[in-house]
Amino acid sequence: MVITSTRHPLVQTLRRLGEHPRPDPEHRMILDGPRLIEEALDAGITMESVLVAVRPAASGGAARARVEALEARLRAAGVRVYEGAPRVVQAAGRVVTSQGIVAVARRPREADESLLAAGDLLLFVADGIQDPGNLGTMLRTAVASGATLAAVTEGTADPFHPKVLRATMGAGFRIPILQLDGSRLRAAIAAHGVRVLVADAHGAIEYTEAPAAPPLAIVIGSETAGPDPAWTAIGTRVRIPLFGPVESLNAAVAAGVLLYDVARRRRAGSPEVH
Repeated sequence: MVITSTRHPLVQTLRRLGEHPRPDPEHRMILDGPRLIEEALDAGITMESVLVAVRPAASGGAARARVEALEARLRAAGVRVYEGAPRVVQAAGRVVTSQGIVAVARRPREADESLLAAGDLLLFVADGIQDPGNLGTMLRTAVASGATLAAVTEGTADPFHPKVLRATMGAGFRIPILQLDGSRLRAAIAAHGVRVLVADAHGAIEYTEAPAAPPLAIVIGSETAGPDPAWTAIGTRVRIPLFGPVESLNAAVAAGVLLYDVARRRRAGSPEVH
């Protein structure tokens, strides 16, 4: 049976998951479009149900073929797949133009603090990053640069909010994420002897001069307020030099600069790492 009403329970569930800014109490999330659903499946994320737009028999093209192949994969995995009128699937999703498939999935299990004990730790910390696009870009960059763990503190956007997920393009499923208040995270980091670099436009040293040996944490704060001053008590403030007439860099850009500099030095075996 094809779902033709936006009042259907599945459609209402999808809309609630997409519109609510806070994490779902039942640990669910919405995945909109084939890319996110494919990435989630590859990462072992559990799918609860999927809504696929029905199309006329004559419709086709690469995009439609991709959705049909994904639908077959989901059905083979035992996922409940529902068909809906295109306008219903559009209403259920969170993008301007629907790609014809949207899913309810289980959020990944939250990372355990024991991961902070890893000797090769490269931890990315988003401290009070409220913009979902910025947070998603940062998480994607953290994964690409080889970070082994991410953490978000209070005041930071939900890492599994639809806008964050779209910005990560699925990379957020590829890194364990801690969600802790800042004081608890700082205490755990200090207890495990993790070196901390805090991005700060007025930092004491340039980022290229800071030791990057593991275990290491890189902390990025919001563009307006910056990181919590309490981070400087356990870390080193590092600055990225600005050669043009601007006051600061976008937070996501700053994260990329620091993460990739650490990755470059570690892979090159540079003496500057230590």
